[in-house]
Order: sequence, then structure tokens, then C-alpha cells
Amino acid sequence: MMGKKSLFGTLFFYEIKKILKNRFTVVLLIVITVYSFMQGVFQSEQMGDYADRTRELKMAIDGREIDDALLAELYEAADEYGVFWNETNCTYEALCDWVRKIVDYGRPIADYDANAIYQIREDTIREGMDLCALTEGEEQYWEEREASVTKPLVWHSFEEMYGLFDIVQAMPLLMLFVVTLLLSQIFAGEVKDKTDPLLRCTRGGWGVTYVAKISAAVVSIFLLTVLFGGISIITSLILWGSNGWDAMVQNLMPLTSVPMTMGAFFGRQILVAFAACLLMTVATCFLSECFNNPVVVMGAVFGGFLLILAGAREIPMVIRPLSQFLYLLSPIDMASPNVLYEFRLVGYGGHYLTALQFAPILYLVISVVAVIIGYFVYLRKNKV
Repeated sequence: MMGKKSLFGTLFFYEIKKILKNRFTVVLLIVITVYSFMQGVFQSEQMGDYADRTRELKMAIDGREIDDALLAELYEAADEYGVFWNETNCTYEALCDWVRKIVDYGRPIADYDANAIYQIREDTIREGMDLCALTEGEEQYWEEREASVTKPLVWHSFEEMYGLFDIVQAMPLLMLFVVTLLLSQIFAGEVKDKTDPLLRCTRGGWGVTYVAKISAAVVSIFLLTVLFGGISIITSLILWGSNGWDAMVQNLMPLTSVPMTMGAFFGRQILVAFAACLLMTVATCFLSECFNNPVVVMGAVFGGFLLILAGAREIPMVIRPLSQFLYLLSPIDMASPNVLYEFRLVGYGGHYLTALQFAPILYLVISVVAVIIGYFVYLRKNKV
């Protein structure tokens, strides 16, 4: 038993060093680290002379209810259609955008009082649920969630939080490049480098080697995700702060019935991003084992990623099982604030999970199943 533990530890650290210490990895680490730092610094929502001059002005109405009194100030400060903004009226610019996300763009904004806006919001949410062809249980679920959203809503400036959302949303795509470039030959490399015969004669080598390789891949990608994501997020927090952290997500996505703060969504968003990185890591290792060709593996992972992304957008919602499954499998969609507009649930009998809640579980289950199948495939391929 001790011999196997010692063998696993030796192989595990060897595989980690093999992943992280080659020249290509070092160059990639430098490039992605610089990119992560720049991502935290150069947020389009924050940069620019105008944004710097108006930052405090835009926060002047933070904490106020979106009611007729606040809307009257907006209508007085804005032009008829809420198009032209400068330093004299920018306090209400984001609020006007919020109103426009709900009401008709072709009518003057002053045509709507608070009651009309909230009614249009509820009607639009209902139309969205109808398009999703929800079950009676799902509709009841969302009606209960909508009832728990306090109204009138409280306004907060959220540009800083939106910048953080952008960072996390980009993490799966960024890590897709890192994962495929670093791991595409974790198993295929054995055949390419002709080291697979050595494994066949290693004491307990087949199973222990497989577990060591998978473990090293998962740990390495986890550490790199923490590094790259941490650099961007910490840089953004230091430079721009986190105003809007306690605001309800309805400030950003007014047509959602999810009763959640932006800070809570940010935490869920990070969980989804890490789960997606785990899935991409396991998928890349599994395909590397199956194809024994790094180029084919990279093509398969990227191609699969793009097919899922396209399918999630193009397959009609009436084909619900396939459409919903592909949407759940799409890390870009699951890590986006737009996931708050996904009304389709997973569950039955009144017990449901939202897409945001279910996606990490789905990624974990698929990863575990792929690891188990890959274990038996690996033993079969390397059987003497």
C-alpha cells in the first residue's frame, strides 16, 4: 500500500512538473498573466476621461427607490427619448437605460409612470416564460420568485460589478485555450514520444499512472484558473472597487425574477466558471487518451465547444430537451448574466433547480463519468 502511495506521489508531481515547466508553458503563462492584468485594468465601463469625471455623479442617486419621484427627476433631466447625455445630466443615464430595457424604444420615456413600467416588466416576463413553453410547476416556481422580489426596486450604480461580470464570463473561453494547449498531449504524448512501453512494465503503472495524470491535470488547471482569474479580479477591485455588490440583479437584468444580489450572482458565476474549467480539463484528457494525436485533440475540443455554443443559440426552444441540454453545456452562456433570463428549470414535483444552480452539478457529473470511463479505456489500451 505504501509503495503504491509513493508511486502515485512521484508520478503526480512528475506530471505537474511536465505540464508547468516546459518552455511553451512558461511563454503561455507570461502572455496570459499580462492579459489578465490588462483585463483588470482596461475595463471599457471604467476607462476614459468622461467616465472618470462622471463616476461620482452617477452614484448620486444610489439607494433610492425607482418610483414616480425618481422617474420625474429622470424625465426632467433627459431629452424626450433619453438619447443625449453629458456631465449635467449623466446621473440619470444608466437609469434611463434601465427604463429603455423594459419599455418601447419608439415612445418618449415620459409616457411611462412607475406603475406602467412595472406592469410592462411583469407582462414581458410572462411573454418570455410563454416562449420557453414552461410547465405549470415551472410557472408557479417563477411566480413565487417574482413575489419575493421587493418592489419598488432600489436603484444602484453597477458599472464596477458589470466589469467583474465581464472578467468571469471570459474565463471559460480563456481557459479553453490554456487547457487545450497544455493538456492535449497528456496521454497522446505517451504514444508520440514512444514512452508508452515503459508504462506497461512499471510496477502498478497503468491505473496509478492514469489517476496521477488526471489529478495533475485537474490541479494544474485549477491553480492556473485561480492565478489568471485572481489577477484580473483583484486588479479590478483595487482600481475600480465593487459598487453595486449589494444591489439586486434586476438593476442590470430588469426582466429576471431571480431574487439575488449582484454579489451573490458573482459568486455563482465563479462557481460555474471553475466547474466549466474542470469539464474542459477532463474532456481534453479523455480525448487525448482516445485519439493519441494532440492536433486532433485540440480540433475536437474547440470544434465541440463551438458546436455546443452554436446549438445553444440556433436550436429552437420547442425542441426543449436538446435545446436546454446544449444551453446548460455552454460555459459562455452559463457564466453570462444572460443566464438570469433562462426560465427553463431542471426538476420535478415542485422541486427545481435553475440553470445557474444545475450547470455546476452537470459539469461535475459528466467529469466524473468521463474519468471513470477513461480509466477502463486506459487500462484496456495498455493491457499487456
